[in-house]
Amino acid sequence: MMTIAKDFAAKAFVAFVAAAMMISLFAPAAKAQTAEQLQTMINDLLAQIATLQAQVGQGGQSVSSGVCPFTWTRDLNMGATGADVMKLQQFLNANADTRVSASGAGSVGAETEYYGPATAAAVAKMQVMYRAEILTPLGMVNPSTFFGPSTRAKANALCVTAPVIDPVDPVDPVDPVDPVEPGVTLEGGAGSINEAQFISSISNEEVGESQNDVEVSGLNIKPENSDIALTAVKLLFNHGGGIEVIGSATRLDKYADEVSLWLDDKEIARVNASDFTKDTTGLYYKTISLADNAIIRDGEFGKLIVSVSGISNLDSTDASEEWEVTVENIRYEDAQGAIITDNSTPNIGWGRTFSFESFSTSADMDFKVSSDDILVSSGDNELINSPRTIKVSSTTKEDNVEVLAFSAEIKGNSDMWLDELTVDATTTNTTLIGVVSTAYLVMDGDIVGSEDITLSMSNNGEFKFNDLDLNLTAGKTYSFVVMIDLLEATGSFLTGTTINVDVSSADIDNITKWVLEDENTDNVSATDRSGSASAETHTLVTAGPNITLGVTTQNEIVDAIATAANYAKITMDVKIKAIGDTIFILESAASSTIALTTSGLQYVFEDTSGAQIATASSTTGSFALKSGGTVDGSSIRIDRDETAIFEFVGTYDPTVAGQLRARVVGVGFGTTNSGQGFSQTASPENSYRSGNVFINN
Repeated sequence: MMTIAKDFAAKAFVAFVAAAMMISLFAPAAKAQTAEQLQTMINDLLAQIATLQAQVGQGGQSVSSGVCPFTWTRDLNMGATGADVMKLQQFLNANADTRVSASGAGSVGAETEYYGPATAAAVAKMQVMYRAEILTPLGMVNPSTFFGPSTRAKANALCVTAPVIDPVDPVDPVDPVDPVEPGVTLEGGAGSINEAQFISSISNEEVGESQNDVEVSGLNIKPENSDIALTAVKLLFNHGGGIEVIGSATRLDKYADEVSLWLDDKEIARVNASDFTKDTTGLYYKTISLADNAIIRDGEFGKLIVSVSGISNLDSTDASEEWEVTVENIRYEDAQGAIITDNSTPNIGWGRTFSFESFSTSADMDFKVSSDDILVSSGDNELINSPRTIKVSSTTKEDNVEVLAFSAEIKGNSDMWLDELTVDATTTNTTLIGVVSTAYLVMDGDIVGSEDITLSMSNNGEFKFNDLDLNLTAGKTYSFVVMIDLLEATGSFLTGTTINVDVSSADIDNITKWVLEDENTDNVSATDRSGSASAETHTLVTAGPNITLGVTTQNEIVDAIATAANYAKITMDVKIKAIGDTIFILESAASSTIALTTSGLQYVFEDTSGAQIATASSTTGSFALKSGGTVDGSSIRIDRDETAIFEFVGTYDPTVAGQLRARVVGVGFGTTNSGQGFSQTASPENSYRSGNVFINN
């Protein structure tokens, strides 16, 4: 009888609480919440009800009771499978703040044995919840997706015993609400900015009198592991950063009327130039708060643009004056609610030069060429001009390989006619004619020219496109892509051959290499042509690694007793994709200025000029798998077209105070599980550096 009474009382208590919570939830929600927000609140309510059930001694399938006590005996990361993964999901689902999923696979009662992104995000939330016990002892600020020794130890400590539970009937679930148009909800785990590269087509711009919102600088920003919401940007304007004429005005508002910020063609902030503060060195700075819609989704590129509007009455002595604008830092929020300020991811903290021009100067005719930021058409999230490892074959040709993207802007009031142009191309190991069979020129998505590679082209190292007959309209910008057909990699065309493709300013100015006329059929003079375009080095391999950097952190580890014992600790995520065939990588690191065939990763420590400042005897480095790949003997196997993420941790204790950074030199790899025999250099160097860190010794 007592058991029945207890059972009834428990049910009555839960029903009362559930009803009260439902009423408090839906009364305001009816007029203040979207359907998507309602669904989130309902899911939170269900989790709270489940918790209450456990607290009153019932709970059909209380998650913690179903898993604890349990001991995890191995580290887990994305891609892992097994019963212990399901136990981990059940354990995480016991707390509403670390739920793996609100519905579907991974949700309460639907846990799986696969460690995917949702599990990784939940692990990161747990790390934040117990930051002092998991992250702080490791010197970490941001969480990871790795269920490693410290996270595992905390989970085991929490899962020592199970609660005593009397079973009763579970509470019926609430039917889901149909979603409506999504708002600005952020999804993911612990986020960071993985890339912030200059938009190459915005360079050396001119702001004319009364011209509005002229783009003077831009960054292609790509987040990792989470959507991010940009909340503030600190801008810095430097008159001394360009060419300053003695006697010219030094105040920013004597040149600019307004400064605006844009994300993917949407305005997110606008301020008056007079709102900027001038410091004692003459620099103008302001931290600008952004609109609520400044969202960049995980793994996608967002274009952050800085625009300037010129004043209407520029003094003649100030015409052609150059300024430099720098995005000093970017503050953003990730899906976990962490507020992060990034001032070190290249090219954050780097400047772009532009000038202010009088109306007569800015209205002149100009044909301007710039590198363009276009993604490869294969679907890989890579820019054409970024350094890429391109697959070739020893038996078949590879057609329509994109190697350069550039734009041509027709400024002024005159239409133009382009009939010929030359693109420079150089290769290693063999001549151009031994690597490329045909080159194509694409304008705005259509092939407008193609040329078979001749001996003269090969000797001169160039593609020459003739008889284009392109009519270009004043005020428009055209996008061009250079594609090539690659020959079979045989003979002197060795795996590892590189190709560089660019458009030089000298060629553009040459009226015989770039045949360009204005609307009066006169040659456009060299003074009315400007710019250049280039792609980073592309490496052609039959099999090998494509190397990219992910999250990098750099910290000074301070010794509380002896300043001389302070040292740098730099952590870099190194992503390796297997191109053409399966490859094997050793989990080892060596300090070397060249790519080695006997070690997994080669690295160096540099000063800010790029000079090496440490030898192997004065550094330590480790290189270990984080996710992806498969342990195979003494190495990590990465199957064709698959990606593995490794973590490099390097330390350096300098003898004098100063700034330093780390650079990935290359990766050694094998075609068997020895992991040795071949190497791939990481190029260009600038794409494989950490940020700078100052060590006070």
